[in-house]
Order: sequence, then structure tokens, then C-alpha cells
Amino acid sequence: MVTVIATVQIASDGQSALPFDRLEPVHLATAGTIGVYYFDYGTDARMNSDDLGDFYVVQIPLSGTARITSGAEEFDSTMSIASILQPGRSATMQWHEGQSQLIIRLARRSLEEHLQEILGSPLSEPLRFEPQMELGRPAIRGWREAVELLEHEVANHTAITADSAAMEEFELIVLSQFLSAQPNNYSARLRGLAQSLT
Repeated sequence: MVTVIATVQIASDGQSALPFDRLEPVHLATAGTIGVYYFDYGTDARMNSDDLGDFYVVQIPLSGTARITSGAEEFDSTMSIASILQPGRSATMQWHEGQSQLIIRLARRSLEEHLQEILGSPLSEPLRFEPQMELGRPAIRGWREAVELLEHEVANHTAITADSAAMEEFELIVLSQFLSAQPNNYSARLRGLAQSLT
């Protein structure tokens, strides 16, 4: 499925919707179970999230800052530190005036099924990521470049977007890079598997 480019501006009336709100058509692009969105916050806004559904949400500030509370962790999300919201974990976000964000939504089921395929065994516990993403790390930069390439291909309606097999491969690349690049509770097993194959 491919959708049109859109930018959403959040109002100051407290009625702002999170990027995964089905009532808010804010897609920039989608490829399989991956969604890419832009949000532009025109004023301070606060959002409590108790239920993300079955999605992991990566919030990458393109300008400005936000204060994120995720479980016991509290940190500032800036142009060098993105945040990851996770299913089953409540979060509070205080977005500051002038902030814009690139938001990537990844389906939990797709990530966990792909991880099981890589490991060759069922998961012993739900997949959990570190809530802070260091955008300057080389592996994270590589993952973000893959996401931006996806955005470019969809925005320009290139031939690959009409090829379902190619788009599925594209999706798996983005998921694989995310699992490898962002620290999570299966990172040690993934590293061990990678070392055994070299």
C-alpha cells in the first residue's frame, strides 16, 4: 500500500493525535507494515500514551526538543537522540514549540516474526528496545538511510513501489537493520549469531 505525502500541524487545543491514530490520515509513505510520517508541532503539547496497539514508534526530531518519560527513564529527545515508544509500556511526551519530527511506525508482529526467523526459535519474552536511540551511531545512520530511501521511492512513485516482492524485500531490510542497530533484549543473541556466521 502506498499513500500520498502529507504533513500534519498539531494545534494547541490539546486534541492532537498521535501518529498511529487511525482517524488522522497523516501518512507520508507505507511499505507493508512500516509507516513513515511527518509531524510539525506549532506549540507546546503534552501527550500521555498508555496503549500503542501493536506498534513500535520511533520519533526522530528534525528540529526542536521533547521531554520523554518511558517507564523509569526520563530524557530529552533532540536532533541527536530519538525516542522509541513500545507496546505495553506507558509513555509521556512533552513536545516543545517549534518541534518537527520524522516518525517511523513498525508493526510489532512483523518485527517479532522476523526476529524469530533470524534466531531460528520462538521468542522467550516480548521484544523490548532501549527507549533512547543515538542517531549518530553508524548502524543507526545506516538504518535511517534505508528509511529515507523508502520515503524517496514512494514519494517519487518509482517502479519498485509497484513490485510487491521488491517492496517486501525492502521492508525486511528495514526491519533487519532496526533489530541489529538498536539495542534490545535480544541483541546479545543476534551478535552471537552474526559472529558464528563469520
